[in-house]
Amino acid sequence: MTRFQIIFSAIVVLLGVAGIATFALSKSGSGSNVPQLVMWGTLRSEVVSGFLSSVESDVQKTFKVTYVQKSPATIESEMIAQLARGMGPDMILMPQDFIVKQLDKFYIVPFENYSERTFKDSFIQEGELYLAPDGIIGFPFTVDPLVMYWNRDILTNEGYSRPPTSWTEFFTMAPKIVKRDGAGNISQALIAFGETRNVTHAKNMIALLSIQAGTPIVSFDSQGNIVSVFDEGTGGLIPSEQALSYFVEFSNPNKSSYSWNRSMPNDKTAFAAGKLAVYFGSASELASIRAANPNLNFDVAAIPQTSGASGNKVAFGSMNAIAIVKASPNPAAAFIAATNLSGLDLQTRWTEYSGFPPVRRDMFATLPSDAYKSVFYQSALIAKGWLDPDKEGTNEAFMRMVDNVTSGKMRVSEAVRAASLEMDRMIANTAL
Repeated sequence: MTRFQIIFSAIVVLLGVAGIATFALSKSGSGSNVPQLVMWGTLRSEVVSGFLSSVESDVQKTFKVTYVQKSPATIESEMIAQLARGMGPDMILMPQDFIVKQLDKFYIVPFENYSERTFKDSFIQEGELYLAPDGIIGFPFTVDPLVMYWNRDILTNEGYSRPPTSWTEFFTMAPKIVKRDGAGNISQALIAFGETRNVTHAKNMIALLSIQAGTPIVSFDSQGNIVSVFDEGTGGLIPSEQALSYFVEFSNPNKSSYSWNRSMPNDKTAFAAGKLAVYFGSASELASIRAANPNLNFDVAAIPQTSGASGNKVAFGSMNAIAIVKASPNPAAAFIAATNLSGLDLQTRWTEYSGFPPVRRDMFATLPSDAYKSVFYQSALIAKGWLDPDKEGTNEAFMRMVDNVTSGKMRVSEAVRAASLEMDRMIANTAL
């Protein structure tokens, strides 16, 4: 253990003893010494603050958390600026794309305080993104899996009784589903792949295809360093090359699978207008799709899988975990709050309150009866993600990667190599 980890462990033990004393004295009405904690995040304040208010009477003798909503575009810069002033929150609902770039701002909780075995037994597999070689970066709180929204009218009109379950099915479906007007423009599309500017989750879908093909994209090496493995593979097969080749296939006008191009509207807009057969979106987008077109006849299904795969199903999820800021004056109190908020009791109440699927394995024994939620739960359980070194930087890198192939500037292997080198530079620019 490092010197910091020893000190942190001692503080946790001392505060744990103090917490027991606090509970013992709770009947006498004592509560003036309850730690006041501040947590930042990008989730809607009315949801998180409302939940915290709903459970306040149960945890008020131990901790009180005030939630502050921040914009996804500014939370990172605001955090850095506040910490530079010696201020800032005690905790952050850390998205997975903070892990590499901002890891030095957060405590890594030693496994002596919360064992690796307990963590893996408690949380879904995507939660393991928050495991460092020497401890825990954050405690999973939310997961928002990607799912496949599909237009029932479009598919049934062409004789399909169910949505595709494997990626290879899209090749045979395209000639029947895709329609063109008199000028040759696509008036009805099957799948919005092959471009990035008008595809809402383009980067996440390429990442998903890569992970399904067999690469973690970025990972910890045996020495505990974070490295890009995007252009690596075994047996002559590079998973990311397979993923990119598939993704760009549907924007090639010379292929029978041609379904999408840069001149078309945003994919979510096209789906809501009934012009796109399938839309890959987050579970949390259900309400906005309904609101955009109340008359749209659509359903939801799990993300397709690689044909002939080993049976290991993989979806993609966007996750937030409660991470403890190093500058917090109450790190041990924040640790107790984080473990309680990610524990079974409060997580059960959080999923009921928020509508998010669970992050805990012990909450999947029974699937909900709701047709949509059952898919969201199943997708959350198999969700994975990756250690994105720089959200904005990789957005641009993936965009260039796709453009380099579709424009004919580079072969797929060259474009993947260039993107991997860009990620190496991003990782090198972090404080790790």
